[in-house]
Amino acid sequence: MEEKSLTDGSLVDLLKSGDTFAFETIYDRYWRQLFSFVYLQTGSREDAENILQELMLSLWQNRGQSEIRNLRTFLFIAARNLTNRHFRSQINLRKYREFQLMREVFDHIDTDEIFNENQLSDAIEKALRQLPEKTATIFRMHKLDDISVKKIASQMGLSDKAVQYHIYKSMKVLRQYLQGFTSDN
Repeated sequence: MEEKSLTDGSLVDLLKSGDTFAFETIYDRYWRQLFSFVYLQTGSREDAENILQELMLSLWQNRGQSEIRNLRTFLFIAARNLTNRHFRSQINLRKYREFQLMREVFDHIDTDEIFNENQLSDAIEKALRQLPEKTATIFRMHKLDDISVKKIASQMGLSDKAVQYHIYKSMKVLRQYLQGFTSDN
């Protein structure tokens, strides 16, 4: 079969019957457009590739279950939905990392008070503003964005030990600041 002579409707029909050539043709026909679409939203090649890999895997696994009237529209809506889900999971992941950070900081603080999330976030931001900019940036990259020490060192032109020192220094200042914060409130 000639790839270009097949319409999207024909490809969908063949895909439903498990035709791998139809799947490969859909992949080849739409990959670049979908990649550009997702990449523009995420700004990350890796995220765009992962989202599209998930989309194509889902398309293949659910080939007999989906009612696809317009293949192009279906693929772009699916890509948009997966991208939105990706962003939601990133937000939740960041909140989880912030929660883990709070636990790590508060494990060293004796407090009977419970602060609302906004007060705590504000207190952490105030503490981070007391740090040199580079130290605060390294802390955010490592603790909130979950970037490895090696990667931070490479990006910032520092040694691993220097990055570890900045993280240690940040944690020390945070603990001290938040200990003072709890006794003030």
